[in-house]
Amino acid sequence: MRRFVTVIAVGLGAFAVSAAHADEVKTAADHDLMFGAPPPVEKRVTAENFILPPYNRWSFQRMREFFPTRAVAPSTSPWILPSRPVDIGAVKVELGDRSTTVSHWLASAYTDGFIVLDKGSIAHEQYFNGQSASTPHIMFSVTKSLTGTLMLQLFEEGKVVAGETVATYVPELADTAYGDATVQQVMDMTNSIAYDETYDDPQSDIARFLAAFYPGGKGVYANLQSLTNQTPRFEHGEAFHYVTPDPEVLGWIIRRITGTDLATALHERIWSKIGTEYPADYWLDSQGVEMAGGGISTTLRDAARFGQMVLDDGVANGARVISPAIAQRIKTPRNQAQFNAYYQDDWYGKVAEDYHDQWWSYAGVDAVVALGIHGQFIYVNSDYDVVIVKQSSDPGAENDRVDSETSQVMHAIAEHLGSLRH
Repeated sequence: MRRFVTVIAVGLGAFAVSAAHADEVKTAADHDLMFGAPPPVEKRVTAENFILPPYNRWSFQRMREFFPTRAVAPSTSPWILPSRPVDIGAVKVELGDRSTTVSHWLASAYTDGFIVLDKGSIAHEQYFNGQSASTPHIMFSVTKSLTGTLMLQLFEEGKVVAGETVATYVPELADTAYGDATVQQVMDMTNSIAYDETYDDPQSDIARFLAAFYPGGKGVYANLQSLTNQTPRFEHGEAFHYVTPDPEVLGWIIRRITGTDLATALHERIWSKIGTEYPADYWLDSQGVEMAGGGISTTLRDAARFGQMVLDDGVANGARVISPAIAQRIKTPRNQAQFNAYYQDDWYGKVAEDYHDQWWSYAGVDAVVALGIHGQFIYVNSDYDVVIVKQSSDPGAENDRVDSETSQVMHAIAEHLGSLRH
């Protein structure tokens, strides 16, 4: 598993997300979703089917209608991004055995929102599927990178020591697989844990994790405390192993140290300082705790503002948000040796080359990315000073289009914009 989860467990059932390609990309309106009073049963979008195609074409823009959420208040002084349009639609992209253009690919890739910032100016902005500039869209595991950035601030301030164990800050996890792992190992997902992410098994660890976020669930804290087994395959620090609850451990530490909920911490430290226009929303568990690893919804431009702040070494709208050291750390690969020790998968090394501090690094380019299932990306390219955000409702949580094609398209756009400056 490379990113967030692909199953929703409810009661005794589990729904696995299909990665099949549809013959024709249809919008929520094309599917007649939620039309009628009441809508026909087969057209209703519910908490039980929201992540399944085609229902996700409607639900990903409306998460607050399905689950309790907590708002992250925006800035009182929005950062007005300058506009300098560039025609990127005809840019050619080579995708294995076929060629396409950016325009054609976006229309075929279940895109909901797509924005390109070229040296801080909006070069391209486009909405599909009924989305608008004010629409909050679920970002899934992009949330992890926000959580990691908050933790880097606590490292720098000396409030959390990266090399200390998780149990130092959360004694409630002392007897779990996390207890003797360091906070840095959890940040890098190199902590050793036996974790079953079998998505179509309602008895798997990941099914129980998501059940905790449904009404009547035990909540994420109880779920984390139930994770007691290390895996003998490797020791802490030896290999990267993508485990969905890791950022939930980080979220618990952040709440414990700051004395606030995660929404408040994000607002005070980042969201209010990068000139955001609109509130973000965190998906809450049954106990009112934010999903730190996959629960945030944001507008397209606000996600782009966050990426631009990282690209600009921690400055947004002329103000310092995070230190240059943190921004440079995010943009610098660090764990290539551990990256493919567990998976032995060509994707690890050929497409991406590293995972550190809850961020991915792409191979062959100076670019990092926050990414989530079904096609959510904040892409930061330092080679060409380009930031790209894609929000999507792809029917597949993970497939070639999401995992590999998107990065090729973004690389091609960044290279094209760079070439126009010479």
